[in-house]
Amino acid sequence: MATTSYWFGYWVSSDEVGLKTGQEHNWIMWGFGYGDAVTVTAHPLNSFAGDSILMVKDVQVEADPSGGRRLYFTVRNTGPTRALGYGIGYSWVSA
Repeated sequence: MATTSYWFGYWVSSDEVGLKTGQEHNWIMWGFGYGDAVTVTAHPLNSFAGDSILMVKDVQVEADPSGGRRLYFTVRNTGPTRALGYGIGYSWVSA
């Protein structure tokens, strides 16, 4: 039977400048295995300045000699306003 795992983290700007339009953050995730179906989404906080739009791009999977797996990805602000914070949802399904 398949097992679904989930984790949610977040980033919040410490200087209130935020992630400006066109800027990116690089992230890494681990804990999944070979053949697992993995997904990641970025969820912007609500903004009174306008729509907040984020994208996840450059998704890559790395395997090391011991069988470990890592997922590398980038969160990019593609919206018209800065993002003062966002959440990242990861999930994976294991057979």
